[in-house]
Amino acid sequence: MALLDILLMLLFLIGTLLPTFASFFPPYLEGDPVEMFVTSLDPPDFRGEVLYKVEFTLNSKAGIINGMIHRSWTDFEELQRLIDEDITINPGISLPALESVETLNNYLIEGSQSPVLMSSQLVSDFLGINWNGENIGFDLSLIDFLETLGARVPAFAPEPPIFDNEDDVILNSETPFEVYLYLRGMQSKVTINEYLKYFESFIDTCPSFSGDANDNDVSPPSGPVEYPTHFNKTFVHFLPGGYLNGRTVRISYLGSNKFNFLNETRLVEWLDKLHGDKHPKRILDIGTGPGFSAFALATLYTDAEIIAVDLSAPYIRFARRWQTLRNISNIQFFHGNAEDLSWLESESFDFINYAYVLHEMPADNAMRILSEIYRLLATDGTMNGFEVPLKENPEHRRLFSDWSTFNCDDWNSDGPKGPEPYMYEFEFGTNLTQSLVDIGLKDVNVIDFAYFDSIYVGTK
Repeated sequence: MALLDILLMLLFLIGTLLPTFASFFPPYLEGDPVEMFVTSLDPPDFRGEVLYKVEFTLNSKAGIINGMIHRSWTDFEELQRLIDEDITINPGISLPALESVETLNNYLIEGSQSPVLMSSQLVSDFLGINWNGENIGFDLSLIDFLETLGARVPAFAPEPPIFDNEDDVILNSETPFEVYLYLRGMQSKVTINEYLKYFESFIDTCPSFSGDANDNDVSPPSGPVEYPTHFNKTFVHFLPGGYLNGRTVRISYLGSNKFNFLNETRLVEWLDKLHGDKHPKRILDIGTGPGFSAFALATLYTDAEIIAVDLSAPYIRFARRWQTLRNISNIQFFHGNAEDLSWLESESFDFINYAYVLHEMPADNAMRILSEIYRLLATDGTMNGFEVPLKENPEHRRLFSDWSTFNCDDWNSDGPKGPEPYMYEFEFGTNLTQSLVDIGLKDVNVIDFAYFDSIYVGTK
């Protein structure tokens, strides 16, 4: 082994023992690749794979700029395989038999001499440039959704972010890597086990939003919260460990870029459109998650007292920290199970809201939440629910359920399930529209907003 490689290996070993002192959010770069090099051997990534640091120059709108990406030996092997597959971009280069900084550097320098290869989408993907997933937006229609399922995923992952503290989870925008991670999940039915392993490895690098051992720091006045069985067993959105795993909060927080009623602007717009003439003094927000709907309510009803509850203690810690950063004072966030909010007085709220809650649990649990909503709502009070639609056509309902659950009707069974493992329960068990009438609500109305979104309104 050359002396330089020995020194680099020593630096690599030292690097694995040193802590990370700052968060890192890789910049998004666009441009035409000019040159690429391998400059160092760096510590392993979240998968445990040893990384080579690839540096490159781009001809961009701002002129010549520099960038970097980390790639493993496996990535280099995949690059060569894809080059060999496409004779239109193959410059005749071959991956070295032995990997080292020197041999891989020579390999990329040789590849840089080919204008056809350098202008290819493959090299852009390898360098983590010219893709940020900006085509991923709100699912307003079935066509939008199908386009999302068919959206192009880069052949190589963009550079992942590194989190050093909880505030950076809140204050930084979504990175191309996180869009890539989301898209891979949407398209992972065939390779679900491989994806889940990859997803969990990244999640493990995120802050945990942990607190007191018994969650006393976020408990309601009644004391620690009892978890229903399903909450610890079958997890939605592929989240490793579900909502109880505080390392997943970042992923849920980024849902505001993808789901209509996690977007605060859209929530304010529709709350104002449907209920702007009301003047509630006390509001309950159920299943507040990171706090999207609570903050929307606080924006619209500045004089109201807002109680926001969620079954995940880490998510409540996130919401409280976000509240401090935003300097909003009229919300109280509590860890709470909406199936039993006996610590709250009956008929004490004149407005109760929830967003994307009831389809994320078995039907029996959803019905208990509906009963609590009716108990807590004051006479003439309003319930507003942002929720997935209850498809009227049984065949459409079945298709909607099958995709969401990967054709698994029983959430309690073994084996892989889709991103929404309780959707069969919601579509065929909760029967939300009729259930709202059955609990005693009046003037029940359903506004069909988009293919994946409806708004359920009723009064007591």
